[in-house]
Amino acid sequence: MMILLKVSLLLLLLCCAVQLTSAGPQAVESANGVCCFEETRSRIPLRRLKSYYWTNSSCPYTYIVFVTTKKIHRCVKPDNKWVQLYINHIDKKSASDSPK
Repeated sequence: MMILLKVSLLLLLLCCAVQLTSAGPQAVESANGVCCFEETRSRIPLRRLKSYYWTNSSCPYTYIVFVTTKKIHRCVKPDNKWVQLYINHIDKKSASDSPK
């Protein structure tokens, strides 16, 4: 009885592994992706920003997500002028911080 249970669990794990690998990069992207349904209306202090990323392509709305030094994620619309300035600032800071 115990061997049957172990074999069944092993088969189940094997099937799950095959399913995950056959799903491809889109499955990984959607599993790691974040969708925003509401934006942060106020500006985030520039000194608190650590990084940013775009929402997943499968999301209904396109947002930029700013990550703060306290690991708080804030959704903002990419067409705001201040958002573009913040992105440029983060990109420049990342470029200067990276080893040459």
